[in-house]
Amino acid sequence: VFENLEIKQALMAKVAKQVNDTAIVSTNTSGIDVDAIVEGLPDGFRSRWLGTHFFNPVRYMKLLELIPGKDTDPAVTQRVADLGRDLLGKGIVFAKNTPNFIANRIGAYGMMYTVNRMLEDGLTIAQVDAILGKPLGRPKTAVFKTADMVGIDTLAHVAKNIYPAIPDDPQREAYRVPEFISKMIEAGRLGNKTRGGFYTKKDGDRFVLDHNTGEYQPLERPSFASVDAVKGIEDTAQRIAKIMTEGADEGAAFAWNVTAATLAYSAGMIPEISDNLLEIDRGMRWGYNWDLGPFETWDAIGVAESAERMEKDGFGVPEC
Repeated sequence: VFENLEIKQALMAKVAKQVNDTAIVSTNTSGIDVDAIVEGLPDGFRSRWLGTHFFNPVRYMKLLELIPGKDTDPAVTQRVADLGRDLLGKGIVFAKNTPNFIANRIGAYGMMYTVNRMLEDGLTIAQVDAILGKPLGRPKTAVFKTADMVGIDTLAHVAKNIYPAIPDDPQREAYRVPEFISKMIEAGRLGNKTRGGFYTKKDGDRFVLDHNTGEYQPLERPSFASVDAVKGIEDTAQRIAKIMTEGADEGAAFAWNVTAATLAYSAGMIPEISDNLLEIDRGMRWGYNWDLGPFETWDAIGVAESAERMEKDGFGVPEC
């Protein structure tokens, strides 16, 4: 069912007339208001209704966000949690009914902030992926290869959907889709499903998009001394700390800026999206394949020291 409130409302109105009075019904929406979907339906139906946000591809991804509505019976939520954990083997995260819930709220922000920061700092797509991949405990697909896998149109759809839903979010402007991505979508460059997105292959050779010209260039592996220095370190926390605290080049500066922004944003989302930081860490580890969640990363680089540096750099550390 397409991510459209009216379509989901119409479908659930039909479902409510057919199911018995013990059936549990859920939606796999990735960001639509769970209560709005069943507005006006019978109380008994709403008590057995909740959001079950499975992350794609479902057979591989561990995260299952559960989003109870305002009328959901807590026993129903617990029953679905037990089912997801014990039978399906999922990692359960309890999310509040807020735009994009937990993992996609933090993940979409981090990705869009990264893209816009790349434009501001004058880095290339390949450089960003070289920094924000395995060295920082992220998947080897990093940022832009991940976007190609997910679908660039999907990434833009998530960002465009959340923007009007968060008028009071101080970081709202970070979700604006850059013009070069809009042009890619118009041209049908949507990622792996169209065999061309931020990266493409021609005659067995890999190419990467030059976002300034819109043309593909042969892929050359970027190198940063700060990133190269951690290649032999197995422990993720040690790698992150070394890049952040000892790195003195452009790669380390970019890693710090993106990480600091994401950590400050994550802290600022408590208690809006979750009452505790553990759910946020689990959401990013299980849903985005990060080795460390935002707050685990914060511990790795030193909370007091990094918070002071973040304040000096203008990120604004919230009190929480």
